[in-house]
Amino acid sequence: MRKIARFGWTVVLGAAGAMAQPLAGTKPLTGTNDLSDAYLSGLDRFTLRETERVAAERSRQWRQRMADGGSAAAAWLATNRTELARMLGVRDARVPFDAPETLSTLTHAAVVGRTDTHTLVRIRWPVIGDFSAEGLLLEPMQPSVTANIVHLPHAGITPEQVLGLTNGAAAASRLGFRFPPPDCRMVVPAVISRKKSKYVSELPNPFYGKQAAAMPGGKVMPAREFVYRPAYVMGRHVIGYEVQEVLALVDWFRAQTPSASVRVEGWGDGGMLALYAGALDTRIDQTVVAGYFGAREALWREPIDRNVFGLLRRFGDAEVAALIAPRRLTVLTTPGPVEAVTRERGEGGAPGEIVSLAEDAVEREVARARGLVPSDGEGWLERVTEPEAAGGSAVSLAGGGWEGATVDAAVCAAREARLVKGMNAFSQHLLAVSPAVRHAFLAGLDVSSPAAFDRSADAYRTYYLEQVMGRIHAARAALNPRTRVVEQTTAYVCYEVVLDVLPDFMLYGYLLVPNGIRPGERRPLIVAQHGRGGTPRTLMALENGGRQTYYEIAPRLAERGYLVFSPQNPYVFEDRYRQLVRKANPLQWTLYSYIHLQYEQMFDWLDTLPFVDGARIAFIGQSYGGKTAVRVPPVMTRFCLAVSTGDFNEGIVKMASTRYPFSFALWDEYEMFEFDIGSTFNYSDLACLMIPRPFMAQRGHADGVAWDEFVGYEYARVRRLYTRLGLSDRTAIHWFDGGHEIAVDAACDFFDRFLKP
Repeated sequence: MRKIARFGWTVVLGAAGAMAQPLAGTKPLTGTNDLSDAYLSGLDRFTLRETERVAAERSRQWRQRMADGGSAAAAWLATNRTELARMLGVRDARVPFDAPETLSTLTHAAVVGRTDTHTLVRIRWPVIGDFSAEGLLLEPMQPSVTANIVHLPHAGITPEQVLGLTNGAAAASRLGFRFPPPDCRMVVPAVISRKKSKYVSELPNPFYGKQAAAMPGGKVMPAREFVYRPAYVMGRHVIGYEVQEVLALVDWFRAQTPSASVRVEGWGDGGMLALYAGALDTRIDQTVVAGYFGAREALWREPIDRNVFGLLRRFGDAEVAALIAPRRLTVLTTPGPVEAVTRERGEGGAPGEIVSLAEDAVEREVARARGLVPSDGEGWLERVTEPEAAGGSAVSLAGGGWEGATVDAAVCAAREARLVKGMNAFSQHLLAVSPAVRHAFLAGLDVSSPAAFDRSADAYRTYYLEQVMGRIHAARAALNPRTRVVEQTTAYVCYEVVLDVLPDFMLYGYLLVPNGIRPGERRPLIVAQHGRGGTPRTLMALENGGRQTYYEIAPRLAERGYLVFSPQNPYVFEDRYRQLVRKANPLQWTLYSYIHLQYEQMFDWLDTLPFVDGARIAFIGQSYGGKTAVRVPPVMTRFCLAVSTGDFNEGIVKMASTRYPFSFALWDEYEMFEFDIGSTFNYSDLACLMIPRPFMAQRGHADGVAWDEFVGYEYARVRRLYTRLGLSDRTAIHWFDGGHEIAVDAACDFFDRFLKP
């Protein structure tokens, strides 16, 4: 037995606690394993199993819809083409142009080299906004062009390496690709690499307090990931930007040589871009994919710049290929790239790997693609083996016989830097105009009265839940509650609780029940949510971590007569939970998807407890729990009140800006980014979905999460709408001289105001 003093009374743990009875109506909880570890491991198994189930369901649905044929199948393809464009962020109008610009300086000519049939030129062409792509153009010397080709290399292989002007390209990257004939034009765009650099904020840190003063300005990460992060938040993608580069060239080809054929081809990442471009643009006559085509269910293992939110719900490579039919698709079963993206100590980028798929794995996906397209599409898909690709007498892509070719490595490096800067500048432009975009998106909210607002907000709650957070649609398991006493004091009893949610998915947490509840009495309950790396034990002050950041809030609430429940959320064990997000995103899930579902199960269980007042269930969360406070209670109207501590800020700037040193875009939380949230909901917009329920934000001046100015800016919008609706007394922000922590007294006063008679 162990005794510790707390606030003048005695806490009894150990043998006495183990002998105490479980909560009435529950089974005894047994075992000594780490429940946080078991919880996260179970979520991982559940997610991987769901990935396989979704793949089978997706394939079945496509076969069924394509078998309908005629206009029904055409409509299905059109809908999915639109959806794929949305997922990839291909949604911005391209800039029209007459012809690409040639690039030259006083020291570097535009013409790089010549062959007997072609001139090789450095070019640039406009794509979207102020962003322009760059690459090499093989322009035929003869005036008539009968074919146009876009050749896309793997990330990290330069156009100069592709064409044999310099070394560095894997031999497999050229297998099956040929030097263009005399009447064919070819463009080789530069594809951004995964070369690591340290990306730092444009502005320095003004040293707001000791915690913020310690923050560096950025982390080392791959170039593609640096572009991916803010683009993803704004509903765009590094993949989408590069697909737009290709489609801009197709615009030019079709305008200048409308009768010439168009082929898009690539290896590795270039094969991926070719596949997506061919699927999206029906003006492309032929698509050639090498070193990429195969099952995509292990997308979570690949570099994060390939992460596409919700992709596997609709598409594997076979389904993307079906969007190309009946146009020609050639899949080369040549070796693909092998690449490891590591996450070294102190770096910010996500780990990932690319493996070369075995020939039989490629063949299985090819067969699946053929099975999706009805018989009238036979012949559209060709598979070419490695020996077939290596054969023939045509000149290799790198065998142009260049005359006077000159290549400067510094020129190639400067080109990539411009591309990275240009793509990110477009994302930052989207961030700058996003308040107006969100305002237009939310125009359907009726602000004539609190009741009218609440009714109109339901559609937005549903949109956020389904499209941004991602909802897990599954019939939940029976509760099967198991409990045991882990702490008893003169003020309360603390129960450890486990509920079933789904197979391999459990809810685990702690329930504090104040002493002295009378028969028939129902008390308000507060869900208290820990932050990143925490567990329910820290909020319960059962571990030392709860004493500094959380200030023993759960016991202090129980002392004031509140029931308190603190569940485990998935953001624990650092990279393990980040890898869970990688597995969840292709299913159109986020961490909050799991949290939402387990809270639904939590509410069902709380309804069975005779001492809980189901109309007075409130929420408080710290740090990642504060993020949860802004995202989950607004869409779960059973929460009657929410308090966000240690997190509330201008959330889109926090995720997408590369200007400010506190931005996640520059840090190591690679799981933090939510697709297209920048075009839909900022923190104030989500907080306002609490209306007419009370909402509180807390802000410590020295909290490194953001700067006070951004917190005040964002909260002002919440205050304004509550006031406009006559509800100014139901919202508050508490400023205090502190850091990343809970102001317990202010939170308790807010709870007392709304939860006590």
